Order: sequence, then C-alpha cells, then structure tokens
Amino acid sequence: MESMIEFVHRRIEKNNYNIAVDFTMGNGYDTLFLSGLANKVYSFDIQKQALINTKERLKDVNNVELILDSHEHVDKYVDSIDVGIFNFGYLPNGDHSITTKADSSLEAIKKGIELLNPGCILYLVVYVGHDEGKRESVIIDEYVSKLDFKLFNVGMFKMINKELAPYVIMIEKRK
Repeated sequence: MESMIEFVHRRIEKNNYNIAVDFTMGNGYDTLFLSGLANKVYSFDIQKQALINTKERLKDVNNVELILDSHEHVDKYVDSIDVGIFNFGYLPNGDHSITTKADSSLEAIKKGIELLNPGCILYLVVYVGHDEGKRESVIIDEYVSKLDFKLFNVGMFKMINKELAPYVIMIEKRK
C-alpha cells in the first residue's frame, strides 16, 4: 500500500494548477512536487534549516517562493489557492522538539479554506505518533468534521489497523 503522502501526490498529479501552497515546507519534497504542476508555489516553514534544505533541493526551479513564516500567515502572501498540502509534525532529520502546533495549524487550515478556490482541495497529512501530533489531530478532526457539507466535501483516508499511523484529510470546496 502506498504511503499517505504518495496517496496525496497521486491525487494531486491528475491536474495542473495556477497557485499551490505547501503549508509545511520541511525538506522541500512536497514543494518540489508541486513546482512541476503549478504556475506558482508558495512554501512555508518557521525553521531556517527547512529553507536551506529546500533551497538546495530546488536549485533549478524558479516558480517557488520560500517563506520563512508560520503557515497561519498564508493570507499575507497568497490571494487564492488551487491546491494545498499540509504535512504536519516535525522536520525530518531535524529537531523533533519543534513541531507544528494545534493552534497555528488550525488557523492555517481556516485561512487555507477561505482562500481555496471552488472545486479545489486542501490535503492534510496528520501524524499522531507524537504528543503534539495527537493533540493537533483531535483539534483538526473536530473542526473539519463540522464544516458545512453544502459548502465542503471532507474525506479521510487512514489505516484502520495501525493506531498511530498518519492519515489524510481532504477538504474540497464545492463549486
């Protein structure tokens, strides 16, 4: 079975986009992936090391803006979104004590939803294998489950036999 991020990438690669957002830059894999499908990619992280790692990965890519700021400030940089990826948690091979936080992640999701164009989708990869991830997952799940079904389609893909496995939430703004 494919990983959660492979599941997300497989769905995203079916289309081309004007504006894509990588809400959690990390080491830049999602940013690089999106750069091949979108006219413009905005990528956020609060860690300078994430920007350094991503800049190295994107040597010859010129349609990406790397932003050293919290994803909760997406609305300061972006007017609309065609596709977005959140890959919550911590920087792989980085300081695992620095993680996405429930409050700022929820704010980023809310703003992402506001900026999302009709017919477009946000993908949230949620990790529950660490304490902040568990807290974050509860808050995110509660929020997205209450989105108005007349305005949004919200789905989930998860492994039901692995308690601490990451899972994907998809939020589509209806047309």
